[in-house]
Amino acid sequence: MKELGMVLGGCLVIALFFGLKIYPSLEYTGGKSNSSCTGECYVEYVKQYGTPAEIEQRKRALAMGDPFSDIRSLWSGCAACHGADGGGGVGPKLAGQTADYITDRLYTYKDKGTVGAQSALMWGQAAMLSDKEITQIGEFIKEGLPGK
Repeated sequence: MKELGMVLGGCLVIALFFGLKIYPSLEYTGGKSNSSCTGECYVEYVKQYGTPAEIEQRKRALAMGDPFSDIRSLWSGCAACHGADGGGGVGPKLAGQTADYITDRLYTYKDKGTVGAQSALMWGQAAMLSDKEITQIGEFIKEGLPGK
């Protein structure tokens, strides 16, 4: 029972501190929310960027001209360990490797094969990749990470 009294007393002290010290200093600045854009804001947004449908059409057109558009989002996961430029980090350097080297390693990892001390880190990553994605990643690295 003593503990309950101590907890309630502590809560009362915190509530009094908030009510007397912090609450009087709070000020509403009337700032705009970043999460919604209506009225004039939306009209200006559409003038600058186009409608959401037009934005998606432009993205699709850009992706059609990029043979690596399917795997660019995958590369961000690779870059976390291998570096944004493929120069290495936690993982080994990938930049400058051949497509065959990369695909061979990815298939080895996908089959839970051991290549080095950190192979277990790659097993889960490679297991999620399709054959098409493995081939594309190999070509992407061989081409020097175009567009990065």
